Amino acid sequence: MFIRADKKTLLEAINPCLYAVASRSANAALSCLHFKTEKEEGKITVTSFDTVKGARTSFPCEILEEGSVLIDALKLNSMVRSLPDGEITLSNDANFVTTISAGNVKFEILGMNGDAFPSMPLLQGDKKFVIKMGQLKKMLQQVIFACAVIDLKPVLTGVLFETRGDKLRLIGCDGYRIAIRDEECIKGLTMDVKFVVPQRTLQELIRLLSDDDTQIRIELARRHIIFCFEDFTFFSRYVEGEYIDYAKSLPKEFRTRVNMNIADAVGCFERCALLIDERAKSPIRFTVGADSVQVKCINKNGKIDEDILCTVEGEEMVIGFNNKFLLDAFRAAASCGKEEVVLEITSPLSGMAIRSPETDAFYYMVVPIRLN
Repeated sequence: MFIRADKKTLLEAINPCLYAVASRSANAALSCLHFKTEKEEGKITVTSFDTVKGARTSFPCEILEEGSVLIDALKLNSMVRSLPDGEITLSNDANFVTTISAGNVKFEILGMNGDAFPSMPLLQGDKKFVIKMGQLKKMLQQVIFACAVIDLKPVLTGVLFETRGDKLRLIGCDGYRIAIRDEECIKGLTMDVKFVVPQRTLQELIRLLSDDDTQIRIELARRHIIFCFEDFTFFSRYVEGEYIDYAKSLPKEFRTRVNMNIADAVGCFERCALLIDERAKSPIRFTVGADSVQVKCINKNGKIDEDILCTVEGEEMVIGFNNKFLLDAFRAAASCGKEEVVLEITSPLSGMAIRSPETDAFYYMVVPIRLN
């Protein structure tokens, strides 16, 4: 293979593909980018694939000799970045020694036969819909924090997508909290679907998505979800397994209702976080009074005691929480553009709902911690 390409164009192709390169793998090919020329179309395709998620893009270049090669992704990225701006040549010999040069600088790196790259899935789905990038990015950010990190129940390490007509619902749940986001924002589906996408895939997708109204096309294949935008394709396996019936966990009634300012609460929980660390994982004590909520935390690092003025209806109550879980939920509610949330509490041992007083677009539920 022998090509000439502009440095900026080459980097714009390499950078997004790095999100699907395996960081640790016994298979060296998974740490590489796969380059393959398409002479008739005058372009080269760049692919990365770690067997769970993958990326593919192509760009026009001058093809002097056809072929394919695997090159270590991180090393190649660093080398190309260090080269002077302008035209770069990339070529390899019969032993896959790859030369990358520009101006008076020349690198040589040992590549691999392109045939060693794992077989790719068919990147075409039979169900398709479109959504604005900014909307999808924001919705993902508002639920992904609630996914499980430890895969005792692997299906909870992903985000559940549910569609109904033009409505998209995203759900994150780790067994201790639930995050739900609803939006009427999709077009093109003729049937309702449900699937789970790995959290790690979606974390990389968030980095790739812009905040604007550019549309992204999502295709659903039998085993993969495919995100298509501009000349770039990002895809992932689904998480297999039956997702929990999260609706059964949502409280149906409550005894106490609290209207709370989000900024006041976030400030309080951030101050509590200054006392709470890995060695002092003490819960915060949440005491609901007649017109305020007292938030208190005592551990070996110190003590904090703060009152948040609120509007309270119903019974007074004392309940314990993981401070980080509350902080995550309130920050997500704030990013929805709301100033206030409603807290609905049933008992010190039942999950507390956090929702908007105006809309059903978001819903968070946090399971309390038993206080001594």
